[in-house]
Amino acid sequence: MIEKILVAVDGSGHSIKAVEYAATIAAACKAKLLVLTVLKPRQVPKVSDALRKYAELEHIEGTDYEAMKLLSSDLLAHAAEVARGKGATDIDKLVESGPVARTIVDLARRRKVDMIVLGSRGLGNIEATLRGGVSHRVELLSKCPVLTVK
Repeated sequence: MIEKILVAVDGSGHSIKAVEYAATIAAACKAKLLVLTVLKPRQVPKVSDALRKYAELEHIEGTDYEAMKLLSSDLLAHAAEVARGKGATDIDKLVESGPVARTIVDLARRRKVDMIVLGSRGLGNIEATLRGGVSHRVELLSKCPVLTVK
């Protein structure tokens, strides 16, 4: 019985497609859907001048990392909207930080999820291609089933 599904998103087309699959399964099983995005604190890109000016206008203060957390909430809100459109009703949105694959697997273990769903390709760089992508590392590290969506 599938009671809890974790789907990891990074804003890529594959990750949004993974949300569609995870939400369809969650709806059919009446399962809880955990939508996760993982930030890598040391590798957070510098916030653009335009975004920094917007933050000033909106009186948002903090570091580039804090700004990225705020942007992540938009990504998670979009993913949750997609999930609701596919019939999922019990949705939690989560932002974690750390090494992406290990953070996904660790959260899955802590939350006792029955399945992890993620896109086969994300917004990774050439290093990820050479070393093996996040989806491959999650498959190797996870103790629960992993569905990789193309």
